[in-house]
Amino acid sequence: MDDGLLSQATRLGPVHLRVTDIPAALTVWRDTLGLDPIGEDAVTAELGAGGRALIVLHAGAVTALPQKSRDLFHVAIHVTTRRDLAHAAARLKASRLRYSAQDHLISESLYVSDPSGNGIEICFDTPERFLRREVSADGRVTLIAVDGSAHSGLEALDVPGLLRDLGNSGHVEPRMAADAFIGHIHMRARAPEALMQFYVGVLGFRPHIQSRTFGMFDCGTGRRPHMVAFNIWAREELREPPPNAAGLDHFTVELASTEELDAVASRLNDANVPAKRIGDAIEAADPEGNRLRLVVQGV
Repeated sequence: MDDGLLSQATRLGPVHLRVTDIPAALTVWRDTLGLDPIGEDAVTAELGAGGRALIVLHAGAVTALPQKSRDLFHVAIHVTTRRDLAHAAARLKASRLRYSAQDHLISESLYVSDPSGNGIEICFDTPERFLRREVSADGRVTLIAVDGSAHSGLEALDVPGLLRDLGNSGHVEPRMAADAFIGHIHMRARAPEALMQFYVGVLGFRPHIQSRTFGMFDCGTGRRPHMVAFNIWAREELREPPPNAAGLDHFTVELASTEELDAVASRLNDANVPAKRIGDAIEAADPEGNRLRLVVQGV
């Protein structure tokens, strides 16, 4: 019986991004981050890890995505070991690209952008460090570690300490770990409450953080609570991206079964959300125009 919630097997699939120059973008996605080329033609480049597509680059953007534009904030590629994150940090350091690193307590993350302004996060989940989340009466979010210490979740990551995980051999893996996956996608938003109504109330994700004081709203599944996120950190400075700018073309949500896809199609119809059904796939857009494609896993 459909309870209106997506199953815990729900996961994110390939993320499609518009870029101004595919060869320039590949210097980051392929050469520095270490994604494997899967397929390429004159207008697209597909990259992944372990034989699975993670990112598809589309040529045709005429301008980079400006900072503080409503659109993509970052797409997050998650790795499954801290050593894999250390290899990614070493590749970023050697590339001399400008990057940053943060300790979110529940994860450790590296941030960089491609030449078209598409934000990228390389993330290692650390749920074992996290005890609980506290929300004050005024909406402020504090993360409490297992040792009882309080954290903002925005502390700087100790990159030299991370790199020590590689030992003294000097060897750095040139490729992304084969089991890396798209863990979450994060957008800048104007009206996050309306977006959460779509992702939670219509699609069936579970709500997680919803705080205007913190400036972030997100949702996911019982297994992965942080899968689709929106922030309002730019606030009054947020602007619409110019026509034909780089940014998010669409992202993919992989559902567990055709029955689940049918249930989502029914909820979209009941909510009067325009959607296109093409076999075992649904194409739709959220209230701010971020496009997504819902598919059945393995089909």
